Amino acid sequence: MSEAGAMTDKEHPDDVRAASLVTANRRGRTTTRLNEINRRFADLAGSAARPVLDLGCAFGVAAHAALASGATVHANDIDPAHLEATARDAPPGTSDRLHLAPGAFPAELDFAPESLSLVHASNLLNFLSGAEIEAGFAKIAAWLEPGGRFLSISGSPYAANIRAFGPVYEANRAAGLAWPGECHDLPAVSDDPTISELPAFLHLVDPDVLSRAARAAGLEVEEARFFHRAGTPDYIALDGRENVVFVARKPIPEDEKGQMHP
Repeated sequence: MSEAGAMTDKEHPDDVRAASLVTANRRGRTTTRLNEINRRFADLAGSAARPVLDLGCAFGVAAHAALASGATVHANDIDPAHLEATARDAPPGTSDRLHLAPGAFPAELDFAPESLSLVHASNLLNFLSGAEIEAGFAKIAAWLEPGGRFLSISGSPYAANIRAFGPVYEANRAAGLAWPGECHDLPAVSDDPTISELPAFLHLVDPDVLSRAARAAGLEVEEARFFHRAGTPDYIALDGRENVVFVARKPIPEDEKGQMHP
């Protein structure tokens, strides 16, 4: 659940440090406070009929909120230290509803068809290639029950610490590249000190590319827009388009009478 940008404790004020932690696997920072999409995930999880999945859960802030709402939660991450912390700090009395799911999404993760009510990903898509996003959406579409939702927030090309990538992204988009936000050498694009906490590859997404991939996987797009989340740190804040909110839904099939299944 890391941010598509990072900071060092030496360079940023205490109030920002309190709101985020450095991830153990060099994937930026993870928030310690629920953002708007995390809250929506937790709220929906409270009424979910089936388990929910938190992809790239980091230290578990969103997974913990979903557990507190009463959901059964699969918490996924590639780093064992993150999963250990997620289990250790889970709300009291929820351990029987927390299931750790280690592995890299999408290649190393599998669930039974239609076994999940919700899938949540906070700043995970930024570390996937376009091909991996396509494969991931196909898996999510299979895992979700009819009517189930995928909710995500991701970093866009319009962030202050990567502002130099903006013209590259715009040129890629104008040239018709399928994934114009793929940056394969981030340190070559930005010398901002926050870049040291990120991998060389970073995928800055926009609403259009996510919508295209989701629809190709058979999902219905409910919301896809640039977004300025509450508490966006100064090192990321640029023009109000720093993040992308994306929500998609698995269609509910019609029965023979044309009535929607419950």
